[in-house]
Amino acid sequence: MKLNGQQLLRATILLFFTIFIFRLHVSGDILKLINPKYETLSQIGASLFLLLFLVQMHRVFTFGTKAEHHHHEGGHDHHHDHGDQPMNLKKVFSYMIIVFPIASGMLLPLSSLDASIAKNKGATLSITRQAEQEESSQDELAETQTPDEVPPGTEQPAGDDNPIDPNIYKNTIKKTEYDQLRSDILLQTHIEMGETLFSTYYQEIMANTEQLQGTRVSLSGFVYREEGFSAEQLVIGRFLITHCVADAGLIGFLTEFDQAKNIEDNTWLDVTGTIQLTDYQGSQIPVIEVTDVETIEEPDQPYVYPINIEIVE
Repeated sequence: MKLNGQQLLRATILLFFTIFIFRLHVSGDILKLINPKYETLSQIGASLFLLLFLVQMHRVFTFGTKAEHHHHEGGHDHHHDHGDQPMNLKKVFSYMIIVFPIASGMLLPLSSLDASIAKNKGATLSITRQAEQEESSQDELAETQTPDEVPPGTEQPAGDDNPIDPNIYKNTIKKTEYDQLRSDILLQTHIEMGETLFSTYYQEIMANTEQLQGTRVSLSGFVYREEGFSAEQLVIGRFLITHCVADAGLIGFLTEFDQAKNIEDNTWLDVTGTIQLTDYQGSQIPVIEVTDVETIEEPDQPYVYPINIEIVE
């Protein structure tokens, strides 16, 4: 019997991948990396790593006759590396690439996206562009996603051969309820932007700013600034994660109040104010004239996620 060091190293890497992903789920930190609708898929992935680890363990120990079989099967030499070839520089480099994300993920603290990331993503440009795009995107949604497109008894649009991920509707609202919610927003005198519907309210306010002028709104988020802001201006924003942290984008509102100049970036605030319309960089966007502001602690879950619309009869 022979202990194969490289096979043991591969098994160890698979084990640490398994531990790392399951630890993220136990601590809840997985929601800082992916949309909650992908939690089950992530757990399946961790289970597959565990299965591969168990399979790999059978290769850690080899016996003499078996080792010879690998290299002289059928009377011909193989040139495949079964993990028993000497370690060389190319192998070391390959293992380092695989080990690096595990080592950094397990040894370094997981930090939240903040204002510095928003600046790198060009958030202000995104905000002004979204003001121009929100209304057209809402119209497209109403035109393309109608109940007539859904075969009775299914939730999958006709003509789509790809099966729908069953987890995608974890955070779901029926289309009728969604349409009612959109209509009700325009009638509200005070919009309270909770975390579940944060992105929905954001889209509606961006698309219907003129109709919502003078409406009170309450929201919480972190402080973000761009060059060109006045001393009384800052953005209260949240990162929206559609799939994973790699596609996270800032959504938030320009706000104005006298004490803004005394508040540092990344400070979490809970604000209430009235919606007004202003011109910023050539675009008409909403601005919240803040009347009440309170400093709060960063929530355990700082991100928000888009709500999924279930299209059924």
